[in-house]
Amino acid sequence: MKRYFTFWRIAVLAAIVLSVSHPLLAQTVTAKVTLQAGRLQPQDRQIITELPRQLEDYINNYQWSNENEDMLIDCRINLVIETVTFRNAERIFQGQFLINSKSSGENILDKFISFPYTQGQFMEHDRPVYNSILSIVDFYIYMIIASELDTYFILGGSFYYDQARKVVEEGLASNYSRGWRARQEEVSLITDGDHVPLRKAKFYFYEGLYYYEEKQDERRVPAYAKKVVELLDQVYQRKPNSAALKRFFDYHYREFCDLFAYDKTDDHIRAMMRIDNRHSESYESCGKTVKREF
Repeated sequence: MKRYFTFWRIAVLAAIVLSVSHPLLAQTVTAKVTLQAGRLQPQDRQIITELPRQLEDYINNYQWSNENEDMLIDCRINLVIETVTFRNAERIFQGQFLINSKSSGENILDKFISFPYTQGQFMEHDRPVYNSILSIVDFYIYMIIASELDTYFILGGSFYYDQARKVVEEGLASNYSRGWRARQEEVSLITDGDHVPLRKAKFYFYEGLYYYEEKQDERRVPAYAKKVVELLDQVYQRKPNSAALKRFFDYHYREFCDLFAYDKTDDHIRAMMRIDNRHSESYESCGKTVKREF
């Protein structure tokens, strides 16, 4: 669980005001990359054995922005390579890409990735030609950073969502455009007007948990809880089947009891049981585990 002290907000705002080349605060990213390639022929599997280490070096040894090195995003990437095809002399590896981050609460599955790869392939951020696998990595790292920054201040991830959108444009214009339309839809989904309340809710959600865990503030926590429920309900009313909303609930539903700890009524509990009925039992238990008088 992140801690949001006042000096964090001051540092963030200072970075916005003072930065020219990087409009938002710096972000340090560390990733652990794993590979599943059991379906491949031994010779194909051998070719991509070093890919996880190369991608870890690519992510972990790069300063994705440079304003605040104290912030750390830890993520896990799992490559599931299922098939190999050939295009002229190129081996094209195809499969799935799963990335999750505990700090941002994101868990994203890309069901189709396709990229050429040769053993010992050189991987650089400043590259003269398009690189499919690195562009996929760039896209999802930007998405994770953006989601993280939305929890630090309202709509704080906008710059990095724009960066992700630029990567999408390059992918769509490349010779490896398959899969990029779905990624375009992913970034468009979270940044459209219907999902602005979800992005705002992330900020108030973490603020509320901070004032519960660190301050035991019986006045502020219910106010934040009210704001969170209202914003989430706005998204639900507009997009009840939103994949982004479901991801948020799947990751955070167990924490709502803390957010509702100082409520004087069960209104928020009942609202969440309606908005996210898949986890209604968990919300209902909040009224049983937290001591308060309804």
